[in-house]
Amino acid sequence: MDRAADILDRIESDEPYPVEERSDLAGDRDQVPDLWLDTVATRRLKVAVDYLAGVRDLMTVGLHYYAPFPLLRAVLESAATAVWLLESDERSVRLRRLVGLHIDDTNNKKSVQFMVPEQYRDPFDHEPGIRKMIQESGSPRGKCKFPDYTAVFKAIDYLPGEGASMLLAWRVCSGLSHGLTWATTGLIPQTNRAQVGPTLHRFAGAPNYQLVATMVRTAVRAIELADCYFQVRRTTRPHDITFEFTRH
Repeated sequence: MDRAADILDRIESDEPYPVEERSDLAGDRDQVPDLWLDTVATRRLKVAVDYLAGVRDLMTVGLHYYAPFPLLRAVLESAATAVWLLESDERSVRLRRLVGLHIDDTNNKKSVQFMVPEQYRDPFDHEPGIRKMIQESGSPRGKCKFPDYTAVFKAIDYLPGEGASMLLAWRVCSGLSHGLTWATTGLIPQTNRAQVGPTLHRFAGAPNYQLVATMVRTAVRAIELADCYFQVRRTTRPHDITFEFTRH
């Protein structure tokens, strides 16, 4: 987690990723001026690093079998969304992803609105602004979509099929977050296991801190990847910024 400390400090500053003139993000702002990609991606990255800090704090108190994994899942999802927004070199792809995420966000808001008393609902109509953003993005509405997280992780995972895969880490954290049998019985160290029924076993368990550490490393890499893409996108073109992926 110490590797993410610099990013955490930057995210908590007043302007973590200043956008330079003639940069990719400046061009994105010009084309869709009412919805800034850098603002949305920064918000997602702030959520990710805050949840990561929560994992750090949680591990210093008490004995927890499952509690770290929902937090790590949230880190992975938020950081992956930031990467997904930033990673494409094509402006048209970045902007349709941005608008698609905004549409998904407003649809979620509508769902919440219908669940609260009418006097507490926000009457603001997002649809005219959405239609304008779609037109400015240059893509049809059908392409402006936020897919499910499986698709997001498949799009950004640069170590697919390996132990350090982000998609794998997300599936593991999701399984433990939801108490799925394959995860809670297969990934938690067991001793004195005994069968006490056709499908029931009794055992002494212990927190899997090695698994937590592995998931933390993958989550930190996701945050670092988003941070790297921010440097590429916010810097004036032409530039020669490059970065290398590692398994560390």
